[in-house]
Amino acid sequence: MSDLSTTPRRLPSPCLGIATLAAVAAGVAAAPHAVAAKTKIRTLSASGELVRTARPTAHSTVQTGTLRGKPFRSGRMVLRSSLRQATVTSTFTLTTPAGLVRGRATARLTLDGDTATYRGTARITSGTRRYRGAAGSNIRFTGVGPVSAKRTKITLSGRVRY
Repeated sequence: MSDLSTTPRRLPSPCLGIATLAAVAAGVAAAPHAVAAKTKIRTLSASGELVRTARPTAHSTVQTGTLRGKPFRSGRMVLRSSLRQATVTSTFTLTTPAGLVRGRATARLTLDGDTATYRGTARITSGTRRYRGAAGSNIRFTGVGPVSAKRTKITLSGRVRY
């Protein structure tokens, strides 16, 4: 006959298992909050010079160049513009090492001799990677250059959120 009076075995505490499970669950629930970056409103102040690379029609042009400034630092911009009466409508893509930003601009064209000046507003419509979800409106968009659009200096200033 076996002796039932031997030292009883210790069973793990059910409270310890529940506490461990709760801690693991809390860590999993908190992880997405720690990884996700908060959306901020940033100052946009950038300028650059674009060179005409294509002229698809008599009233449209494609320009490329480098844009530098806040918050995107430095990137390659492609600006596709079309002229209708005295209004220039453009789309742009800015490619940086941290991601891509897309937008649209509308500007009024004024001529003074051989110089063309563009003044209007831009809107940032999307972004990728670091700039995912980028958005901005009422961004001041200006440009100045020869009527031929062979070289145009542009500036963008306003606020962008991402």
